[in-house]
Amino acid sequence: MNRPLLASLTSVFLLVAGTAARGEPTGALAGRVRTAEGTPVPQLLLIVAGPVGERTAVTGPEGRYHVAGLAPGEYRVRVEAPGFVLSPEPHRVVGAAEEDLDLVLSPAPVREHVLVAATRAEAALSTLGVAASVLDHERIDERASPDVLHLLQEVPGAAVARAGSLGRQGSLFLRGGASNAARVMIDGVPLNEPGGAFDFSALLPLSLQQIEVVRGAASSLYGTDALAGVVHLVTRHAAPGEGETFEAAAEGGRFGSRRLQGEGRGRRGGLDWTAGALRVETDNEEPNSSFRQTAGAAALGMRLGDRSSLRFVARGATSTAGTPGQTLYGRPDLDASIERHLVVVGGRLLRAGDRLSHEIRAGYALSDERDLDPVDSGSYVPRFGDRVGAFPISDFSDPAGFQNDVRRLTLGYQAEGRAGGRHLLTAGADLERETGALGARAEPLLSPRRTNVGAYAQDRFVVGDRLFVTAGARVEHNASFGTRAVPRAAVAWRLRGTADATTLRASAGTGIKEPSFFQSFGVSFFAQGNPDLKPERSRTFDLGIEQRLLGGRLRAEATAFHHDYLDQVAYHVVDPMTFQGSYVNLGHTRARGVELSAEASPAEALWLSAAYTYLDGRILVSTDVFDPVVAVGRPLLRRPKHQAAIGARFTRGRVGLGANLVVVGRRADSDFAGLGLLMNDAYVRLDGRARVCLGRGLEAFVAGENLLDRRYQEVLGYPALSRLVRAGLRFQPAPPRR
Repeated sequence: MNRPLLASLTSVFLLVAGTAARGEPTGALAGRVRTAEGTPVPQLLLIVAGPVGERTAVTGPEGRYHVAGLAPGEYRVRVEAPGFVLSPEPHRVVGAAEEDLDLVLSPAPVREHVLVAATRAEAALSTLGVAASVLDHERIDERASPDVLHLLQEVPGAAVARAGSLGRQGSLFLRGGASNAARVMIDGVPLNEPGGAFDFSALLPLSLQQIEVVRGAASSLYGTDALAGVVHLVTRHAAPGEGETFEAAAEGGRFGSRRLQGEGRGRRGGLDWTAGALRVETDNEEPNSSFRQTAGAAALGMRLGDRSSLRFVARGATSTAGTPGQTLYGRPDLDASIERHLVVVGGRLLRAGDRLSHEIRAGYALSDERDLDPVDSGSYVPRFGDRVGAFPISDFSDPAGFQNDVRRLTLGYQAEGRAGGRHLLTAGADLERETGALGARAEPLLSPRRTNVGAYAQDRFVVGDRLFVTAGARVEHNASFGTRAVPRAAVAWRLRGTADATTLRASAGTGIKEPSFFQSFGVSFFAQGNPDLKPERSRTFDLGIEQRLLGGRLRAEATAFHHDYLDQVAYHVVDPMTFQGSYVNLGHTRARGVELSAEASPAEALWLSAAYTYLDGRILVSTDVFDPVVAVGRPLLRRPKHQAAIGARFTRGRVGLGANLVVVGRRADSDFAGLGLLMNDAYVRLDGRARVCLGRGLEAFVAGENLLDRRYQEVLGYPALSRLVRAGLRFQPAPPRR
């Protein structure tokens, strides 16, 4: 028998024996555990120390705990979790009745993060065996990135590619998966188009509490789309005790860039709210590449008594962007553009009990894009250096434009309950209704419909005081591919300590992804839809270690991963004489590698971060024997073999400084213009910022992108923005406390 278990049994025996011998009544200690931001923390290990030894408790739904059978006396509580601090240790005198003791966790110098995306409920990262990263509000705000896409570039395992400057088409490749292999959500509402695609071009950081990135297949919880992982954006909310506050910023810079942004939030009684607005304008650098966006975000939370709560979220954006094409290879298209509209609405009703909670969710997401090209600008032969294209590029103008209007309605129920003191069981069901209006507007639009349902179950339990296990599975019925079951399991084993803890992690899972609307329902002669397509699949596993050092001031992490992406849908010519084609499940790619990351706060004024990803990605099976881009053995498109990011920020008194360096290695790509370019060169980008407090909540700031003024392309043919410097003022008073 191991020593921790023996010690625990001994404590229980002494407690029972001592109480029985004295014949005294016993009491209990109960309460909730939350972070300073008000987030509940389930599955957290608590040590309750009193007159006759120590008792261990594990928090349940909504962070609730209950320890009964306590002999009268004074008890102290400590938490066994790296990255959290209870200082000083709370204490309470227990008599013959139940005493309430709510606990508020303060962050260590390198804080522990609580995220939702990994388990569909709040979970401390140290209790999970999955690989995940969290970009919190402080980091998002200080980074001053103009878009969400390049924030994600600092996450290990994430590669990004934007076709030019701000507002142009942007893709995320998570752990070697394709750009449609990660589920993207805002406050639990899925944003992906049917088939998994999501364009990050117009997603800007507005009123965000944090960004959660879970790496590894997560279809056991979410069903379709989550082949490679999950990206979850959480709207900001007012912390407990925070009164009403308002923030505003205005800035301007090179290339006619202007940004106005404001946010108000507050909490009063059982009501909390957030409302933010944003206006961005920039001409960018290339002809006809201007970008304009107006966006808003709001959240409203209501506490309905002590046990129930209701929360609504809404977010919307409308934008226009010029699309001049591959300007490095020839003349720009001066009249082409794209209009985008995004609407996200969600609601959540929660009823929480001591042992069981119930949750009802609803969400709606609309993504409407219209490509416009009213004037035929003629054709041109692409050129680059001494290379000449093998064929001319035509404009293919269409005065009516091309429409991609997709909508997703989701309904769900979830129950979460405690069993046996150390098990946290989760079960739920989802209904998704997908609709669309797609195609050339001069012709009848394709109007597909698809309904998917799924049910899932998950168990999170603690073995002893060190082993945290998560296991679950989902059964998904999709209107296109039928019924599939997808499991996942993960283990986190804390070897020793809390402040200087060593934790081993391992996880394995499977993923599925439905075909796109065009792949299933297309009616074009050259691209007939295939109603018999199977789902794309993934098999993923990883093994990692996390080490905390220097009393919690340094956290280092290393993870080895292997992902297989199977039954990938690809276009296949079925008649070489007429070039008629359809879609088949034949593609197979592999991605394996290593992710390294570190965060450090050696002093209160200094914070450092670093991330590195090595990716060995290969095409194992291909349907195209003519295109060298997708030939067997080729590296994966636009996914670099080496990528690194280093960040630093320094704050002292009225002054704050920060910098981020991103290094992206050579990667496979294609000009798709007959020039024969199959590799994209490595690049380095340095961003920096500085701010100074002027007093009374007002600060001046300056931020720079690509400060080294490097000329590079994230996507071949589309030059990235050269050096851009922005400056402005921000009003950000200290929030009043209540």
